Amino acid sequence: MLRPGFQPWWLRWLAPQPANPLARQQRTRICPECRAQYEPRDRYCPGCHMATPEWRYG
Repeated sequence: MLRPGFQPWWLRWLAPQPANPLARQQRTRICPECRAQYEPRDRYCPGCHMATPEWRYG
């Protein structure tokens, strides 16, 4: 029997989790090679055409 106010593990697992505001925060991405700004979806830097760190290092 569960204590009052407690839920079974499967209800806690299925419950929506609060969003982490730091993870959703948009930050400026800068290429380490040429210091140009790029978008999160860009695979290559618009300045030097090198692979962005997300694609280079995973």
